[in-house]
Amino acid sequence: MLTVAMVCVPGGEYDMSHVERLAEQVEKHLTLPHDFSLITVSDKPGFWAKVDLFQPGRCKNRTLYLDLDTTIVGSLDEIAEFPHPFASIKDYQHPLTMNSSVMVWDVGAGDAIYNNFRPAVMEKFHGDQGYISHTMPGAARFPAPWCVSYRQSVQSTGIVPDDARVVVWHGLPKPWQVKELTCPISA
Repeated sequence: MLTVAMVCVPGGEYDMSHVERLAEQVEKHLTLPHDFSLITVSDKPGFWAKVDLFQPGRCKNRTLYLDLDTTIVGSLDEIAEFPHPFASIKDYQHPLTMNSSVMVWDVGAGDAIYNNFRPAVMEKFHGDQGYISHTMPGAARFPAPWCVSYRQSVQSTGIVPDDARVVVWHGLPKPWQVKELTCPISA
């Protein structure tokens, strides 16, 4: 069974309404058997709490992680079954690094992310994605059309590309600040 993981820690910009919004979208667009895992407590601030996703033993199954400000517009099955032990999105602004908004991994594949973390990491890397990229340098990337940037691929037209499965809202605006998206028929 697949685990769908999310992070919503106190003091951040997200709350349980964002978790519920995303969980509803997952239920609509994921046909594989799955359960949910939500991190609500972490000793790491803000987005650094994502590191806790990789704590050995936390997840017992293949895990699909989604940021709370992503929007699911198509089937998640191919992303969840992507045939690599660890995969993510290529970063939209820094193509040599990953964007950690959507990730999938096998049990144990990302243990080093948690095990090698030290507080000094937060000073060395701009954010969690830089650290995860550094720790997982050979990680696979999903096909670019699957996870599109709202700002780069949708904002100017309001139309989601046909092959998209996830719209990633890096920066502003956030999905709840936009009135409507035109999604492909398959959505």
